[in-house]
Amino acid sequence: MLKERVITGAGICIAICILLLFSGIPLFLSTVIACLCLQAIFELYRATGAKNNRVFYGITCLLAAVVSYISILHYEIVIAILFILAAALFIYLMLNIKQIKSIHPAVSALIACFIVCFYKTMSYIRSEELGFYTLALSILVCNVDDIAAYFVGKGCGKHKSAPVISPNKTVEGSIGGVACSVAFFLLLGLILDKTGVVSVCFGKLTIYLILASLIGQFGDLALSTVKRIMKIKDYGALLPGHGGILDRFDSLLFVLPFTYLFCCMAGPLFF
Repeated sequence: MLKERVITGAGICIAICILLLFSGIPLFLSTVIACLCLQAIFELYRATGAKNNRVFYGITCLLAAVVSYISILHYEIVIAILFILAAALFIYLMLNIKQIKSIHPAVSALIACFIVCFYKTMSYIRSEELGFYTLALSILVCNVDDIAAYFVGKGCGKHKSAPVISPNKTVEGSIGGVACSVAFFLLLGLILDKTGVVSVCFGKLTIYLILASLIGQFGDLALSTVKRIMKIKDYGALLPGHGGILDRFDSLLFVLPFTYLFCCMAGPLFF
């Protein structure tokens, strides 16, 4: 299982490198976003049963594809509102996970809206000055946190952080994930700063890394809540050892809009 997970992980790393390398081409990035969204919606609707309504599913996919390619006015306001709504919805689902027996199609559609708009923030992050580095950071911080939390939790995790939602997650793993993410990217930032590649605002970067790691872990739990309600193990098997897109990129779903909003309010991390 670990070997399969590592091999798939290597493939994901290659895919991320290709994404970042060509992310400066708007059409390419929008197409990647559209593909991510369509696969994620497929997994979500199949999990919740909403895919059985073909018309409903088809309309959702069509809208997702269109939104992936168009620009939206005052996007920061739209994302701020959706981010708050998403947090509120998933907190409600987490707190009532034992009482909720299924996910209503309207709730599935709302989650699909979050998926499309949140993944779409990749385009807006990349379009900013030095957006390449910010986008790379937002993607990589999720992976470093996830890997570190897994190994720290497996090695010394004793206290369950969310036993009903995700039985394998521990408090120690969560803390380890945040600590490793902060240490790793501050070190990387120091190297980039000293070599003159970019200038780094270390105070702002530290705050960002702590919050992004925690929000990524929240995203992981949020999407796991839907799985527990629907009594499934994974959203799919597209990525052997990792599950589906929503299993692998659940934390990124929340970190991307947070990164965009953080930079809108606090200013760029790199200059």
